[in-house]
This record gives sequence, structure tokens and C-alpha cells, in this order.
Amino acid sequence: MKPTGTLNCLVQLSAAALLVALLCSCASTSVKQTWKSPDFQQPVGKVAVVAIERRGLVRQGFENRFVAQLAKHGSTAMVTFDQLSLDEIKQDRRAAADRFQSNGADVVLILRLVDTDTFYRESQPGGERYAGAVTGVTPMGWYDYYSVGFMNMSPTYGTLKQTVYLEAALYDLKSEKRLWSGLTRTVVSENMDRVAEMDPLVEKIVASMRKDGVIR
Repeated sequence: MKPTGTLNCLVQLSAAALLVALLCSCASTSVKQTWKSPDFQQPVGKVAVVAIERRGLVRQGFENRFVAQLAKHGSTAMVTFDQLSLDEIKQDRRAAADRFQSNGADVVLILRLVDTDTFYRESQPGGERYAGAVTGVTPMGWYDYYSVGFMNMSPTYGTLKQTVYLEAALYDLKSEKRLWSGLTRTVVSENMDRVAEMDPLVEKIVASMRKDGVIR
């Protein structure tokens, strides 16, 4: 994965929701790839976490989970939803960085939506059945009767699957250089708790950070 941009991505915050698709049902997440700066020397200090999510409760949910997971591995982190809104960060990146640094942060971890794919499939478990007439009575003309023969009356079931790609990127607040990034892929299907995948998704990102030596 090539590093794209610097801390300027704070200025380019998307209004798109992180979990437009992820919050709809059951899912499974994998970390597809990671990148680490060749200049990276040692585990980072205090992390400021920013989830680019317009829905306040969802942003809070992600940021709180990252802070909790990082703490499990001995890393210090802080949420930012109670410090600055997404628009305030977008309007002045330097002021945002100064605010985070004044609260002890050395780096900022940004979670954002990269892409989504949607796949819908229909199936008919039983045999095809047709009706002899639309209303159950004799049709008025031959063409009406003829057309009904092409009306498939068997039940149809649909399944929806979506693939959601989220990226977590770590930046140094002083130099504004990207230190690390990881791309996740989550396959979403139906009939499960809408927030069930938030915990494992965050856990896998933090585990990848630890594996790459970004955190202790």
C-alpha cells in the first residue's frame, strides 16, 4: 500500500458515513494489507483517535473502542469527539494538531471509509408455478390469457451482501508524516446485531499495529 498524502487528509474529511453498510447486519473482517514507513524507529507515544463518522454515537463508539484496545497493550490513547468536531478539524488542521498535542498526543490515528461494494442475489427454492388468470376469472381477450402464461408465481428470496473497506492511518502530529496504515475488508450479510463487528474490527487493526511494531 502506498502512503497517500499527509496529515492534510484531516482537511479532506469525507461526509460519507464509515458504517453506511457495516451497521446493517452480520459481518466478518480481515486486514488485507498494511504499510509502515521505512523511517519508523520505535513504538509511538500517546495516540489521538479520530473516526470520520458524522453520526456522533458511532464516532464515539469507534474512538472509545480504539482507546480501550490500545490500553490493553499498554499504549496511551485519547478520544477526540469531545475536543473537536469533524468540521472544526477540517477547517484548521494546524489548530487541530496543536489541540491534540496540548492534550499530550504525539500521533493521530484516523479511521475512514475507503469503498463499498454491494451484491444482491435472488433465488427460488421451489419449482416454478404459473397462474391461469390474473384475477382468477376468465380473461376478456386471448392476449390477456396468453400474457398470464409468462407470469412466474413462485416465491422469490433475496440476499444482500456488501463489502466495506475501511482504512486506519497513523500520522505524526509534529512532522505530519504518515507512519503506518492498514486496510480492512468486511463482508456484511443479514440478520445479526448491527454493531457486532465494531469490536473485532478494532481488535484486528490494533493487533496489526502491534505486529508491525507501531505500538508495544
